[in-house]
Amino acid sequence: MSGTINLPEGRQGQALAAAMTLLGLALFWFAAVSPLLGWYQSRAAELAQQQAIAAHMTALAADIPQLRMAVAAAKPLSQDQQILLAGSTDAIAGANLQSALQNLAQQSGTSLDSSELMPVVSAGALRRIGIQVTVTATWPVLIAFLEAISTARPRMVVGQLSLMNSSQGDSSGDAPIQAGFAVSAFSAAAP
Repeated sequence: MSGTINLPEGRQGQALAAAMTLLGLALFWFAAVSPLLGWYQSRAAELAQQQAIAAHMTALAADIPQLRMAVAAAKPLSQDQQILLAGSTDAIAGANLQSALQNLAQQSGTSLDSSELMPVVSAGALRRIGIQVTVTATWPVLIAFLEAISTARPRMVVGQLSLMNSSQGDSSGDAPIQAGFAVSAFSAAAP
């Protein structure tokens, strides 16, 4: 054996040569052309998405002058329409919240037993100012106080409500109830 390979000749050799050529072309297609086509298609999809985003942003930018005119023409909210706590700092906003709660308690016929400022929490562009409050009042007065808080301006939210009967023996509706709860409001004040 001299190391020569005997290849088929004639029709059989031509068929083998054609099959090997087709196999080489298929290998070239799957190894080089197909990945390039896939990359091209993915880049085309990314470009189309970027063009759609650019068109959307252009449309939004065109609306800015109209929105600025609408804001300038809008009347400022009166004091009783305010949604956010007033105050340039968190401490001032917390003091304003505590003052508003004391006024609401007096209008409802009770007073705050204790109040403690809770840690300020950032919520996007706003800051949540909270106060933990304890009140001792009869059931009707407590309900009136909670109702006053829920309808007050600036908007306030009551959470973590806990109730305890402060006099065990009295089952009448006039027995004082000790309530503890957190009151939160939002402020745009910087930290």
